[in-house]
Amino acid sequence: MKKKLLFILSVVLTTSMMAQVSKIPAGTRFYLEQLQSGNANTRSFGGKLTQREAKLFVSCAPDADIKAIEAQLEQIGAKPRGTIDRYVMVSAPASTVGQIADIPGVTYISKGPRISQKTIITKEVTGVSKAHSGAESLPQAFTGKDVVVGIIDGGIDFTHPAFRDAEGNLRIKAFYSPFVPSEDVDVPVVTLDGTVLVGKAYTKPEEILALGTDDDTDSHGTHTSSIAAGSTFGWAGGMAPDADIVFCSYTDYTDIFAEEWGYNVIQGIQYIRDYAKRVGKPYVISLSLNSHDGPHDGTGPITSILNQLARENTNIAICASNEGCDSCYVNHAFAANDTLHAIMRGPASYAYTRSPEEMSFQIGLFDRSTKTETWRSEPLRSGGGGGYFVIDFQNDVVEGEIDMSEDIYNNLNGIVTEGYLILCIENTEDGRAKLVFQHGDLPERYLYTLHIACPENSMVDLWGDSGTSFYGMKGSDYYARGTGCVSMGDFCTGGNLITIGSWVAKDSYTNIKGKTIADWTLPAGGSVGTYSYFSSYGTDLAGYSHPFVSTPGSSIVSAVSHYDANSFSELVYLVAQDDDGYPWATMSGTSMATPAAAGIIALWLEAMPDLTYQQIKEAIAATAITDEFTEAAPIRFGHGKMDAYKGLLYILGIPTSIPTLSQHQPAGVKFRLQGHTLYIDGADEGTPVRIYTTDGRLVTTTTINGGSVSIPETAGEGVYAVQVGKLGSTLIRL
Repeated sequence: MKKKLLFILSVVLTTSMMAQVSKIPAGTRFYLEQLQSGNANTRSFGGKLTQREAKLFVSCAPDADIKAIEAQLEQIGAKPRGTIDRYVMVSAPASTVGQIADIPGVTYISKGPRISQKTIITKEVTGVSKAHSGAESLPQAFTGKDVVVGIIDGGIDFTHPAFRDAEGNLRIKAFYSPFVPSEDVDVPVVTLDGTVLVGKAYTKPEEILALGTDDDTDSHGTHTSSIAAGSTFGWAGGMAPDADIVFCSYTDYTDIFAEEWGYNVIQGIQYIRDYAKRVGKPYVISLSLNSHDGPHDGTGPITSILNQLARENTNIAICASNEGCDSCYVNHAFAANDTLHAIMRGPASYAYTRSPEEMSFQIGLFDRSTKTETWRSEPLRSGGGGGYFVIDFQNDVVEGEIDMSEDIYNNLNGIVTEGYLILCIENTEDGRAKLVFQHGDLPERYLYTLHIACPENSMVDLWGDSGTSFYGMKGSDYYARGTGCVSMGDFCTGGNLITIGSWVAKDSYTNIKGKTIADWTLPAGGSVGTYSYFSSYGTDLAGYSHPFVSTPGSSIVSAVSHYDANSFSELVYLVAQDDDGYPWATMSGTSMATPAAAGIIALWLEAMPDLTYQQIKEAIAATAITDEFTEAAPIRFGHGKMDAYKGLLYILGIPTSIPTLSQHQPAGVKFRLQGHTLYIDGADEGTPVRIYTTDGRLVTTTTINGGSVSIPETAGEGVYAVQVGKLGSTLIRL
């Protein structure tokens, strides 16, 4: 017998909250209802109820007194967890949300969007050694020493040797988790400026190692952290192998439907910023997470916060996303009595109007065997505060604010026997209509259809996420055909962040069994050097192009978690395993390209700790490599392929002080410094060598003799530029 639970604005929505319904959109109401339902059914040890608080973004009017609002929040039992621009991050009991809406100056209360890691992993995945993909551009003089590399991710193996130095010391200096164990409920994290974060910080090596991992079902965080700053072990090693690592989880085992992950990301950024300030070191943050739940014009709450953080000189490298190969974007301008029709293949879609409008929406069921739509729902409308519902087909549960969910259940029940369906239609803070449609399992025979109607002259943008595409029918224009040309994630938009795309650096790898496996991430007809087919790209709705720059992200070999029993049991993509069982494996995605860029930025920050994000972007634009591949597809690469060495030369001003110095390192030449003797392996005997200070003073002119050159004893400590004949140059540090 079907169980129907209609949530009719009575559990969480107080009378006051109902009066402020325009400030509390349907998606937020859905999140609050799920949170309250979870609190009613969750008990900790000893039978004591564990009451979780909501994690919310409270928008304030531009002219509002933020301090006064924070004080009123505290008076009603809501806790400010940091204020950025006009957004106050709040943790609060669900019962107080109506009171929050009543505070003068509060304009909107939103939950975070659903976000996801931007990695592709399949049994056919191929690999490229991270060391090989970056070694020729890694400078000899800079390794990220005294720079903080912050990683916000999930699934790190704290015990992996990739995070220990040569003496065996742990290089992970701090770990921030948004999850508070039940025994530590009263132990928040307090930053220097007085902001109290939800969660707990671990700063002692023995505490961090005792945790083992933050998630024993994932390896993503291990892989990305090792790419950015993993220690060097033979062929393996990160871009900044001597940097200090601060890891922040974005997941919380008790989070509701991933609605709180975006909130946790911002909390993690606040923690990293504060940690770097306390230890007096420059920092860069690698963010291999993104979402298509947003208007893609820089105005979403989290996107606005990220852009404000960048303006405050928070250096953030963020993945462009992985939907460049998907038909994930549809734009439609409405004529009179017009409807946008789309066939949706994938789990999630989001639609936004460009201006304040109302939206009418229907879902349908498309039979792939007969190529016909067999059923269509009645319309749902965004006016009056919108609404939401969720259907759990497996457990015969329907709940929400919209009565027609019963009709949808009756028409789909029997066809859909497992999984869920979530539908939310609402208006954003500035009055635009927004649609969220997510679903779980659907029989292979069927696809969902979407039907969106808006007033004449309106415009709608529709995105699919997590591999979702929109397909037309051959020979018919009835169903809209999607494109990948606006496939960058919403978090990229707004113009301030450093967005990273992916390119292919190697076309095969050898797995642990000695089998050579061909690369699968090349576009049709592509070759080594071209963009990764999945890498997102395009011009966002604020007019900024993405990615800003590209680094290798296809089939990258890096450390993975030995706690992760799910992802790496197959030997196809397992590349190496040490005597203690710690593995290295391949992953692909802009998730892999992003930490490579962050690691390179760490090298630059070591050379010039006061670099601003504008100067970093300027250095990238001035020094990124362009070639026949970037020229053939400039929108896929941004400014080109990021080059660590040329960037270092640029920020140090060496091209100006030594105009004759080569702008590349010698291919196949390795350098090793011992005292004042510089060993140069791979260059011929007798090759001329010139050594300069970074301000252009010639220290010595000599030739390679016995595989080395001598540096005058009068040369003091510091960085020197070395020109090796016509082969190229490098930097060394005495």
